[in-house]
Amino acid sequence: MNHTSLEIFKVVAEELSINRAARRVGRVQSNVTTRIQQLEEELEVQLFIRENRALRLSPQGKKFLTYTKRMLSLAEEARQSLHPHSPSGQLAFGAMECTAASRLTQPLATFSQACPAVRLSFTTLPTRQLTEKVQEWELDCALVALPADEEGEVMCPDGLACQPMFVERLMLLQAAEGCDAGNGRTARKLAAFVDGCTYREIALRLLAGGTGDRPPEVQAVGSYHAMLACVASGSYCCVLPQSVLELLSLPAGLSVTPAGTAVTQFIWRSESRSPAVESLRRTLLATSNMAEMSR
Repeated sequence: MNHTSLEIFKVVAEELSINRAARRVGRVQSNVTTRIQQLEEELEVQLFIRENRALRLSPQGKKFLTYTKRMLSLAEEARQSLHPHSPSGQLAFGAMECTAASRLTQPLATFSQACPAVRLSFTTLPTRQLTEKVQEWELDCALVALPADEEGEVMCPDGLACQPMFVERLMLLQAAEGCDAGNGRTARKLAAFVDGCTYREIALRLLAGGTGDRPPEVQAVGSYHAMLACVASGSYCCVLPQSVLELLSLPAGLSVTPAGTAVTQFIWRSESRSPAVESLRRTLLATSNMAEMSR
């Protein structure tokens, strides 16, 4: 078992295609097939189930993929640790859509200039999905809005470290005669991202208003522009950060009211000692508005 074989296995597991995997790793198909066969012989298990021309991971393959991600990540971290003052290598970073839109342009440009040897990959997803990817070693770090407990304390998942970065003022956007929260009337449809988005859960609680009414129907959308289009139609409302609202052109006839605040947290695996993760954390911290918002 060697590093190259593990990398090839991971790509084949992601693509579930020898042909596509070969193109990604820059090798001929026969070489990729041979590597997988050698790995299966060494492990004495079948990693993939072959059905006609299709591939799918076997139960043993799924288990081994989890360890493969950890081994590759640890190998990269070990290599970086030998040069702590010169971050390099790969860095898989994720963020919520709103954070990418309103908070990351300048920090990522600064990070790129300060750490040119780091190859950064970037993913946007809702909070729950990003958190799971950090826990599963698919991402090194992420910016998320973690849910809070009944006392308002942020619930940082086991095994992760959390650093507050940005306070976001949330706004309820609706038609002038729209879905008021807590007024006893049935709320209109809510336009929001898919399940797993913390702002979606905040919006649902806000619209219920503590009355115990059935929550409004949710229309899942893929962007804030789509969310705004839904609201403009007159049948929807949405909750979004003020920082994103300032980037959008609002049509006439909409009302905007405060809907509370949320804190964006930078999360990473607490056992991680990656110089690249630490450099990104420090870069983001330099742009944090936590002190400003607490005044």
